[in-house]
Amino acid sequence: LGQSLRQLDAFTVAKDYVSPEESDFIHRHTNIPNALLLLHGKTIKSLLDSGSINPYQQAQLDNTVGRLCDSMGKCERIKNTVFPTMYSLIVHFFVYLFVILLPFGIVKQVGLSEMPIVVAIATIFFLIEKTGMYLQDPFDNKPTDTPVTAIARTIEINLKQMLDESEVPDPLEAEAYYIM
Repeated sequence: LGQSLRQLDAFTVAKDYVSPEESDFIHRHTNIPNALLLLHGKTIKSLLDSGSINPYQQAQLDNTVGRLCDSMGKCERIKNTVFPTMYSLIVHFFVYLFVILLPFGIVKQVGLSEMPIVVAIATIFFLIEKTGMYLQDPFDNKPTDTPVTAIARTIEINLKQMLDESEVPDPLEAEAYYIM
């Protein structure tokens, strides 16, 4: 899902965990995370049919897959929400208006020290505006993004440890002060 949200090749992460038949199934879909959820559903059904799990376990697993699908949809909605251009223009306009009018509002209170105060306050507001612009898309491969790769790696480590597997990957190390 993280690769897909970043518009990278999502199959590169999943290829080690699927069979050739499943790989063919996945490549017939444009939404690879959704195709993987469909495969999970098919696997759960085959486990129920073979008697490996009981109906209660099947219901719990289906509920988990449903929650994964809901979370995936929420992430995709966040990714596909476009902030109107007017939103950023209005914010930008009002920050400049505030910075232009600020010296007139504080000149009588602070006198000669007005310029450093105005510069400091203006810098803070411009940084807040810039931060808001970066945070509009949390899946864009920037340092301010949600670290979905690190989250996915942690989940992978936890699952492999729960299954008592011998080959557990290392947690991701931060490169350049952040982990994507």
